Amino acid sequence: MDIRTQLRELMEKNNYSMAYIATATGIAKSTISMWLNENYNGKNDKITDVINNFIQREKERTFDEDLPIVDISIIKYISEIGRLCHTKGKIGVCVGVAGLGKTVAVKEYAKTALDAILIESDSGYTAKSLLKEIHRRLGLSGKGSVYDLMSEVVNKLNQSGRLLIIDEAENLPYRALEITRRIHDKTGVGVLLVGRNILYENLRGFNNQYDQLYSRVKYYKQLDRLFLQDVIRILDAAGQNPRLADTYLQYSGGNTRKLEHLISHSNSIAQFNGKTEVDVAVIKKTSKLLMG
Repeated sequence: MDIRTQLRELMEKNNYSMAYIATATGIAKSTISMWLNENYNGKNDKITDVINNFIQREKERTFDEDLPIVDISIIKYISEIGRLCHTKGKIGVCVGVAGLGKTVAVKEYAKTALDAILIESDSGYTAKSLLKEIHRRLGLSGKGSVYDLMSEVVNKLNQSGRLLIIDEAENLPYRALEITRRIHDKTGVGVLLVGRNILYENLRGFNNQYDQLYSRVKYYKQLDRLFLQDVIRILDAAGQNPRLADTYLQYSGGNTRKLEHLISHSNSIAQFNGKTEVDVAVIKKTSKLLMG
């Protein structure tokens, strides 16, 4: 395809303005315009090289973003437990190492289950900040004392049949986890707690002192790594060679985030070295450039 046609298609696809192209390439807008219309009297080869470099860079930049969400085992497990908690009004816990795709899974569930409340906690959460966030997500003000917030949340959720999902729940202090249990006990709503493996210890207490909380957990799943079939699905959906699935699984350690980085960067390195497709050697080389 002609380089000018490639640039026009890229601009149309990504809604890039001439000003954006000028900023990204360092070429004046007027020069790009004349070059596109084949009216430029300067060094066309130099402009062509710069534009071609920009196009290739954009292809590499967008490849990682274009990796599709695939129905892999992590998503299935979390979806299944989420649905059980949702329909039966129980507490479920899913834990696993960072990068498996747990956050993607709960977001996908919340997209389809419109009455689910997804809270994405962080290290700054306290019991009150959790209550305030739930309060706001219920269409309320998010203001008031802990007692008032709790009373209004319970009143709003009571017998509603909804599901409360808390992602990265390992960030919650014990009092916030206890408040979550109280909301469950008082309203009958399902609760799904998702986080890293330390969440399991946070729920039990290192001396089993939090038995009142942990004993409420009905469903528990520890997520370890991707299966080979997961990798094949991801590669197939990304338009990559599924015959490399074993190699990708080996060098990604079965971690979804690392796998996605490995796929996208392997593709970039193959293109950079003039290869038409990724091979085992490229994957091995790329894996040495990734952290973790």
